[in-house]
Amino acid sequence: MIPLKPPDETAIVPFRPQKTVLVVDDTVKILNIIKFFLEEEGFTVKITTSPEEGIEMARRGGIDVLILDVMMPGLNGYQVYEILKQDAKTATIPVILLTARAVIENTPRPFFYGVYGVLAKPFQRWKLVQMVKDILDLTTKGVTQKQVEEATDGGGTEPKTQP
Repeated sequence: MIPLKPPDETAIVPFRPQKTVLVVDDTVKILNIIKFFLEEEGFTVKITTSPEEGIEMARRGGIDVLILDVMMPGLNGYQVYEILKQDAKTATIPVILLTARAVIENTPRPFFYGVYGVLAKPFQRWKLVQMVKDILDLTTKGVTQKQVEEATDGGGTEPKTQP
């Protein structure tokens, strides 16, 4: 009997659990674009247009990163963020704020309002994907949002004011 051996092109790929991103935005087109971009990178993406549903989805667990639109009807992104930070189940989920207000992206403090990142609409695909990957890399290494805040506050990199 001839022993069976796997084909030469077979490679053993280490198991890497998929990371899950929850996106809350009141614009379906934006949700679908973000979902497409992140799924192409291998992420599991959950989406909702309802801030209240987003809170419930986050509370169910299994969310590695949350992308929140700032300006939504009803609860806005800041209010959703505050609700989640007061709940022990969701307080440690890293948050990216997504906003049409480009000025926020250029604020002196890059981790504005205690979040891990701020992304202005319209955004570039690479920037969105890289921000999610960077946040996951930080949190995998055990870096907390508080440590990120302290690092950005103490870095001595105050922006120059425009004349």
